[in-house]
Amino acid sequence: MGRDLKAIVVAFAILAVCVVLQSTILGRIAILGVRPDLALIVLVFVALRRGSMTAQVAGFASGIVEDLVSASPVGFHMLLRTLIGFLYGLFSGNVFVDPLLMPIVLTIVATILKGLISGIVSLVFGLKASGFLYFTGRLWIEAGYNALTAPFLFALLNLLKVFKQSEKEGP
Repeated sequence: MGRDLKAIVVAFAILAVCVVLQSTILGRIAILGVRPDLALIVLVFVALRRGSMTAQVAGFASGIVEDLVSASPVGFHMLLRTLIGFLYGLFSGNVFVDPLLMPIVLTIVATILKGLISGIVSLVFGLKASGFLYFTGRLWIEAGYNALTAPFLFALLNLLKVFKQSEKEGP
């Protein structure tokens, strides 16, 4: 199996587990119905490590899973995750990710970007506007949750060999 395909399969498996955790166990620590978005954090990590193509495919596949376990229209999360994977993948190899500050900053920005994209998609397709559209407190709670969780998830994912780049491979 090629290195990129292996990274996609591993990323999808991790993202699928994150989506299931988000929809089940993490509901117990929700504040105002908001949970940390583990799948978004993992997607940001994968995009920065493996690039746009791997992140787009993994984001698309995990978006399907999220669409199936949520009440949102089919395709909503697929579009969100694919776009975020693509955009963050553009920075692969160009951003130094330290163990603490950058995971926090990158996931806060990704959460805000997710809110913007979901708001735009909701407007364009006439969907019932989510709380993210108007940047309510729910968005900031999720951004805070994600910021607290990101350094730990990045550290765990850094241990996986499949996400490490060899020197001859480059960004």
